[in-house]
Amino acid sequence: MRRIMLLVTVALGMAAMMALSGVALAQGADVCVSIKGETKVDKGESTCTSDSTSKAIAIKDSDAEAQEDSKAKATNNSSAFAQDDSEARATNDSDAVASDNSEARATNNSSAGTFDNSEATATNNSFAVAFENSAATATNDSRAVAAFGCTATAQNGQVVFCP
Repeated sequence: MRRIMLLVTVALGMAAMMALSGVALAQGADVCVSIKGETKVDKGESTCTSDSTSKAIAIKDSDAEAQEDSKAKATNNSSAFAQDDSEARATNDSDAVASDNSEARATNNSSAGTFDNSEATATNNSFAVAFENSAATATNDSRAVAAFGCTATAQNGQVVFCP
């Protein structure tokens, strides 16, 4: 019984900390949150929009847009756009675009773009594009492009095209 009470106490404490951190973020200088077409928070330079089925979050001079049951999040001078059951995340001077049941993630001065059931991840000054049931991953000054059911992985300055 003690363990259950301890677990419940820890869980409640964690939930309270997460709620308080969300409130602190909303009170900061630059954040925009749009959920199901309604702007919940709009403070500072960041911009965000969503339709009635989506969620967009922009933080610290960023832009995020989500449409058609999608999610977009941009942080630290980044932009993210997602549409048609997709997810886009961009962080630290990066851009991410995802469409048609796809996922794009870009971090640290990178760009990722994807559509048609694909995934693209770009990290550390890299570029990744994937489309038509493909996956592309680029890390550390690399470029990866994948199409038509292919997987491309590039790292440490490589350039990889697939097929």
